[in-house]
Amino acid sequence: MYQKIKKNKQNPIQYQNLNPFKEAEKKYKFYAGLQTDFSELIDVSNLNEQQMEQQGIHKNGSVYRFDHPQGVIQVKGFLNLDDQIRISKLCMNEYINHPYRTNLFIYKEDENFDKFIVHDDKRYHFNNKIRWANVGYQYDWNNRHYPQEKTQVPDPIQEISQRANNFLQLQNHYQSESVIINFYQSHDYMTGHLDDAELDQDSPIYSFSFGLSSVFVIGGPTKDEKPIAIKLDSGDLLVMSGHARRCYHGVPRVLADSFNPKQNPFQQQQLDGNINADFHVFNYLSEHRININTRQVYKPQLEQ
Repeated sequence: MYQKIKKNKQNPIQYQNLNPFKEAEKKYKFYAGLQTDFSELIDVSNLNEQQMEQQGIHKNGSVYRFDHPQGVIQVKGFLNLDDQIRISKLCMNEYINHPYRTNLFIYKEDENFDKFIVHDDKRYHFNNKIRWANVGYQYDWNNRHYPQEKTQVPDPIQEISQRANNFLQLQNHYQSESVIINFYQSHDYMTGHLDDAELDQDSPIYSFSFGLSSVFVIGGPTKDEKPIAIKLDSGDLLVMSGHARRCYHGVPRVLADSFNPKQNPFQQQQLDGNINADFHVFNYLSEHRININTRQVYKPQLEQ
C-alpha cells in the first residue's frame, strides 16, 4: 500500500486498460523527466465562487464541503504552525517508540537500519525506514482486522480529534480508538484503498496533514468511479464522513518544496541525544509529510 516512487524511463505514461481510479493515480504520480498535469487538481484556496459552484463545493469560512463524494470535508489551516510543530515533534520523538508499533516490527530484530538514520544537528534525527506508526488498537495488516491488543491513544491526538469533531459537529460521541501515523518522503505515495476493517463504518475519519503538501484522491466504493483530486496543505484537516467513509482514496503524490513558511523561525540548537527540538521538527517537515488519521473502531455499544 505504501510505496517508494520508481524511477521513470521518460516514456509517455500509458493509460490503456486502467480503471478510472488507477488512471488518476498514474496521472499525479511523480515521474522523473515528465511534467505532471495539475489542471484538474482542486486547490480550494484558489477557487472563486463560480468555480466552487461548478465543482459542487460549498464554503463556510475555512470549511469546504464537497457534493462528490458526499461527506468529504476540507478545513483549511485547522492546525496553526505551533500545533503542527507540537504534534509532529511527538510523532518523531515518542509515537515511534514502545509501546507503540511501527512498520519495523515486520523485520528481523537483528536487522540493521543505521544507514537510514539521519542524525544531523543542522537538520533532524529520524530513521527514514519508518513509514508508519500505529497508536491505539493495533491493526493487523496481514489479516486486515483489529485484534484486542491496544495502547492508550495519547491525549494530544485525542484532543485534536475531539476538537475537529466539536468544530464540525458531525456526531455527538466520537472517540479516537486507532490512529495511523504515516511518514512520507518527498516522492513516496499511498496506493488507493478502503478503510473497511473497522466495525464502525459510520463514524468519520479525521485526517491531519503536516509538512509537505500532497495530492489526495477519493472516488467511490469501487475503482470504476472517477475520483477527484484535492490539494492538502500543512495544517489542513480532511474528513471522510457519510458516503465518503466507504470510498476508495489514496495519496499518489507528495509535492516537494511545498512547506510554508520557507524560513525556519526557530532558533538553531543541537540535538539532545536523539530528541528533536522545534528547529529540527521544522526542518523535517520541510522535506517530508506526516499524516495522522484517526478513526473509531467499535460502535459505542460494541466497545470492548
